[in-house]
Amino acid sequence: MLVVAHAPTVFSIDGFLDARACGELVALAEARGFAAAGVRTAQGTKPMPTIRNNERAQFEAPDWIALLWQRLAAAGMPGLDGQAAVGLPRELRFYKYSAGQRFKMHKDGPWSEDGLSSKLTFLVYLNQGYEGGDTVFKEFRVTPKTGSALLFVHDTWHEGAALTGGIKYVLRSDVLYSPANPQLDRKHAGNP
Repeated sequence: MLVVAHAPTVFSIDGFLDARACGELVALAEARGFAAAGVRTAQGTKPMPTIRNNERAQFEAPDWIALLWQRLAAAGMPGLDGQAAVGLPRELRFYKYSAGQRFKMHKDGPWSEDGLSSKLTFLVYLNQGYEGGDTVFKEFRVTPKTGSALLFVHDTWHEGAALTGGIKYVLRSDVLYSPANPQLDRKHAGNP
């Protein structure tokens, strides 16, 4: 795995997953089914198709979460605000984009679970072979590559640019943070 810094708050990990694992994750998400994605607001998730019109699947996948966290921990997650990265949320989210779909420029909010809060957005690009669909930041863009991961601090402006052809799949999660605590680390890493 090769870690590439794009900006002080944005980095990618090339070769995070192999093509076989990516294909298995796409098949798992398709088997669970996709539905129209909403936008999280202070009042709950709401449909906002003028901002976001892609599809989403969300479900628990403990074995995958354990594997993903193991690989992230091996790559070395940064400490942020005096806290340590301790794991991933219980559920994975998958995004599916078809031609014309996008997620306009926005910032991500933290994910809270079991008294923990996330600080990093975690994406894994699961396929290639489509047109468009770069992840665009204000000063640069990241072109998705099968199996590469992209991580960035939530308070970073970005967008999922519109697809002009094909279908794009992305695994989406968050990196949870807490003061160093081995029990929390085991719990959220998918270990007993």
